[in-house]
Amino acid sequence: MSHATIAGMTQSGKTFAGIELAKGFRAAGVGTLVLHKPLEPWPAAAASWQTDDIERFLPMFDRARGCAVFMELSDAAVSKYDARVHRCFTAGRHLGHRVHYMTQRPATVHPAIRENCVALYLFNCAANAAAVWAEEFNDPALLRASTLPPFVFLHKPSRFAPAVLRKFVLPNGRDQR
Repeated sequence: MSHATIAGMTQSGKTFAGIELAKGFRAAGVGTLVLHKPLEPWPAAAASWQTDDIERFLPMFDRARGCAVFMELSDAAVSKYDARVHRCFTAGRHLGHRVHYMTQRPATVHPAIRENCVALYLFNCAANAAAVWAEEFNDPALLRASTLPPFVFLHKPSRFAPAVLRKFVLPNGRDQR
């Protein structure tokens, strides 16, 4: 199991991407655990189990096995230096989990988390944030992220694969390009 980062600024498509990915896991019979933003639960089709409370989330993370885990804006809900969250990324694979860390800014993500994320979904972000991700994933194509429209993103399925431009089609059938 490999971990991923879903990054970008507000209204760039991060939450939509997380929910769509989670729905795909659920449809394939994989359990999903979600740490969502306060007062913004995810639809039942995306979350097998969810909470906005890190103190409830961590014991469930430890009990569950083989889940797709989504930590939405967890950098705002928990300290960057909370070693319990780092453990989700350093030990999560051993529990069979695939953890998705959703964030706005790379500076708020502890290096132990960034280093353990193999895949990246990079939406529109500030130029300096794009530069951090380009360096972290050794891919200058990620510098283009600062010019992307909403719901268009650069996807790196692994650190060794090139970034590929992708877009979501919204439920109303319109794409964002």
